Amino acid sequence: MLTALTALYLAQIIDIKEALAGFSSSGLLTVLVLFVVAEGLNKTGALNWYVGKLFGRPSTPAGAQIRVMAPIMALSGFINDTPLVTIALPVLIQWAGRVKVPLRLILIPLSFAALLGGVFTIIGTSTNLIVVGLLLDAYPNEERYTNLSLFALTPYGVPVGFIGMAYVILMSPLLLMRKDQGVIASSSEDDILLGARLTQWSPAAGRSIKRSGLRDTGGIYLVSVMRKATGNVHTAVSPDFVLEVGDLLWFSGSATSVGNLRKIPGLSLLESDEVMKMGEKAQDRRLVEAVVSRNGPLVGKTVKELKFRSTYGAAVIAVHREGRRVHELPGNIKLQAGDVLLLEAGKSFLVANKNRYDTGFTLVAEVENSSPPRFRMLIPAVILTVGAYVCYMLKLSSLFGTAMTAAILMVACGVLSEAEARSAIQWQIYLTIAPAFGVGQALINSGVAAAIASFLVKVGTAMGIGSAGLLGAVYLATVLMSQVVANNAAAALIFPIAMDAAARGGIDPLLMAFSIMLAASAAFMTPFGYQTNLMVMGHGGYSTGDFLIFGTPMQIVLLFVSTVALVVPAWWLVWLISFAVLVLVCVFRVLQDRKKIRSKST
Repeated sequence: MLTALTALYLAQIIDIKEALAGFSSSGLLTVLVLFVVAEGLNKTGALNWYVGKLFGRPSTPAGAQIRVMAPIMALSGFINDTPLVTIALPVLIQWAGRVKVPLRLILIPLSFAALLGGVFTIIGTSTNLIVVGLLLDAYPNEERYTNLSLFALTPYGVPVGFIGMAYVILMSPLLLMRKDQGVIASSSEDDILLGARLTQWSPAAGRSIKRSGLRDTGGIYLVSVMRKATGNVHTAVSPDFVLEVGDLLWFSGSATSVGNLRKIPGLSLLESDEVMKMGEKAQDRRLVEAVVSRNGPLVGKTVKELKFRSTYGAAVIAVHREGRRVHELPGNIKLQAGDVLLLEAGKSFLVANKNRYDTGFTLVAEVENSSPPRFRMLIPAVILTVGAYVCYMLKLSSLFGTAMTAAILMVACGVLSEAEARSAIQWQIYLTIAPAFGVGQALINSGVAAAIASFLVKVGTAMGIGSAGLLGAVYLATVLMSQVVANNAAAALIFPIAMDAAARGGIDPLLMAFSIMLAASAAFMTPFGYQTNLMVMGHGGYSTGDFLIFGTPMQIVLLFVSTVALVVPAWWLVWLISFAVLVLVCVFRVLQDRKKIRSKST
């Protein structure tokens, strides 16, 4: 896109001001700031646990899809869809294995639910904000665009979400499942043994294992419980075993899944005190795997004898030895050559020990995405995020101003470090979308936009259905363009064409803008249409053909529904009909699944 922008500038189709207009767009800059705010919520870690609890334990595949899609759609209206899917994806992969539902029936619905929920509000997707920014630039004196409500898109987006969800639940067993691909996620038994104490703040205290949800928590499995009051060790605990404050819970799992355990509120890892004494900021700490060298100073000594924390600047969390779990407090374990230590360490440990063989370790490797959760920052992060949206809704400032304030305060309060805030900004999106504004202006200056707009008006008029024909034509053009370029860029490119068509066809520019928003978010036909589709593609075992076969009919259905929602004045009637369709489909699919389960059991 930058190449095209440069060529158009050198050809003098656009001037320097027009070429750089996108780089200062308020809508685009707002999107970048909201990435930082969303990352702040993600770094608290608590959302992972609560998102997992949202899904519960359904008895049918249709019930599982309903439990996934409904909350994700609702949350996506207020949280950027990419970080939302990032949080939910690992949780859902483990959850699908526990409830015995094929991932193919879960992960495309996850991505599509995030896209459908994005059109519930103006802030639901970055595309919506970009289109609003373009509206403000095109009509700077229109007060209704300046004071556009957060829920201005809601009357049109919600029925689209209802019908989209109904389509996914009805058609996914027919179009997504194949005889050789009904794979259910499962986890092999892992090697690390990790102890955690149940604190008085834990919601699991006083509850059974089953109700607490701690038996299987995203790849970490409960092995045994040592009762604090009696010292008795209970192995193979039953689902009805009631947990008490102070109980020592032993979990098994891989090093990469230990992060899931640390994100459960109310559990304190055995070496938490040692970790606190390290003096490292939470933002700088990581999980590290280190292999004890054969002739090093660690062999034959316990962690306590070595004064490991003060000597190496790291805390030992667990030890894995020759394929066996070491069922002992880490501080009391006598280390042997070849032991794999799971450590919590800061940057200084990695710098001092990585690629060095004279420190007692033959191999040191950081565990990806293993920074500790910041539970105490959850409430400040939520307050700042909600406060930014409330201030925007009360017209106290623009969304850019309120989001920027929230992002700055998150860094100041320690929710995020400065480095994490910088890395949260997706610069590739900025460099893709910003030039599209200039290219769009070039389409206007060259007369191409007017020619395409005239063609769309003719097509819409030829249908003989009034404004619905033109809105549908623009929707279809936006969808097709989104398959070639990123949906944000497609919206920026189609905008001037759509506004010209609206003026020629006598259609409200705001309705035309809503049509672009609905179409640009309908990235269902290919995995490349939106990044969340790519995120679930590998985990679900999907091919490009799966998206084409499943997404194309959905695209056609939503074209019809979106157009109807935009042209029917009685929005409540469209809501009522679409909700009734959703309920009927959900009831039908659940009953069908129960019938299949009963027939298999007999």
